[in-house]
Amino acid sequence: MRKSLWLAAILAAPLLAGGAKACIEALNLTQMVAKTDTAVNGVVTDVRSVLHTPEGESEAFVYTIVTVEGEDLYTGQSRTLEAAFLGGTHQGREFFVSSMPHPSEYAVGNKVLAFGSPVSDWGAEIDHALYASMGGIFRTVETRRGQVFLGKGDGFAVEKNVTLEQLRADLAQALAEKEAQR
Repeated sequence: MRKSLWLAAILAAPLLAGGAKACIEALNLTQMVAKTDTAVNGVVTDVRSVLHTPEGESEAFVYTIVTVEGEDLYTGQSRTLEAAFLGGTHQGREFFVSSMPHPSEYAVGNKVLAFGSPVSDWGAEIDHALYASMGGIFRTVETRRGQVFLGKGDGFAVEKNVTLEQLRADLAQALAEKEAQR
């Protein structure tokens, strides 16, 4: 088992080096917004995995696809996001990547915020990546102050716990900065 994990890490290295979407990246909220096209606040409704052999590779990699249904906080519209990350288990085959989210973060029924970005080289079933892997998904909880997004610390788009109201304000500012850069 240990040998297969090392082999998986070695095989994933070129893919991780070639595509920042497949690995964790230190990003504040403004930087995350600049690199993504959606931030869906909703509920995980499905999780599935697929195998895909990237161009130039001889072995297939496991990708986990998380479906989040809710509101796109960039547009205010309803959205269903299917976003993938590298790693997971497919038909008994495990592929571990250290930057992949923990299964407790994307379990069906969880309320989450998921940042997505288009990808074109992850197979026919995948058109969006969960940007920055574990850095692109945040659990949410209901409190007496309303919905709160659970921060993950310095270097993450949501560093500290933040209310939906404050996150909306912060996103509006980040989106304005993104638009000004165009």
